[in-house]
Amino acid sequence: MVIIDKEKAKEMYYANLMCEYHKVNEKIRLFTKKYSISFEQFEKDIKGSEKEDFEKWDDYMEWKGYENVLQNLIKEKKELEVGDYTVS
Repeated sequence: MVIIDKEKAKEMYYANLMCEYHKVNEKIRLFTKKYSISFEQFEKDIKGSEKEDFEKWDDYMEWKGYENVLQNLIKEKKELEVGDYTVS
């Protein structure tokens, strides 16, 4: 049986969290580079466009998903840093 203390579990979880954070951040960076605008501006433009562009809508859905995941990861990171977690 392996015994892992609370601090070690926190470190392992934090390392995994940061790995996911960097992966998601890289995906967002690629969309930002592809369209040369922020997600907020891209969302505004695509929702205001009268012409449907399926590639852009696909990118919008994917980009929006990454933005949501990023916000959740940032929230988890903050909670972990201030000690707002439990180990079960």
